[in-house]
Amino acid sequence: MQNLVLTRVDDRLIHGQVMTAWIKNCQANQVVIVDDGVAQDEYMIEVLEMAIPEEIAIGIFTKEEGVQFFSQGLDEPTILLVKGPQVLNYLKDHGIDIEEVDVGGMGARSDRSVLYKNISTSPEENAEFRKLIENGVHVYIQVMPNHKQIDINEYLK
Repeated sequence: MQNLVLTRVDDRLIHGQVMTAWIKNCQANQVVIVDDGVAQDEYMIEVLEMAIPEEIAIGIFTKEEGVQFFSQGLDEPTILLVKGPQVLNYLKDHGIDIEEVDVGGMGARSDRSVLYKNISTSPEENAEFRKLIENGVHVYIQVMPNHKQIDINEYLK
């Protein structure tokens, strides 16, 4: 999709790394978060709006609203942030063109095991990543822009 400069899985969504390094590196003018829970949480919306630099536009959508938003095309360089791969498969299944996905941060939880260094995934999330790959999406791990991309495929086995 034209002007989709980064699609990133990061369960922290907006934090120091995303705001500074990725926005600057990608020269993004807007950040879009697609997450059903966050989109319905007024407090989290306020926190995220305050966390983003003032000159960067932010949109926070449910999956369905995300499909509508991205279906209209993007006028500005945009970063898409999601907490997990399920949302990306939903967007793909509804016609949104996502060519590559950066897995940046997925923290430890009781249902997850370590995939790579500080990135942990559940068996269900691994299946969702495999589905993205099967649908032609390049999925890689890259925590910071100056780090080398690591193909996730070798860790999903």
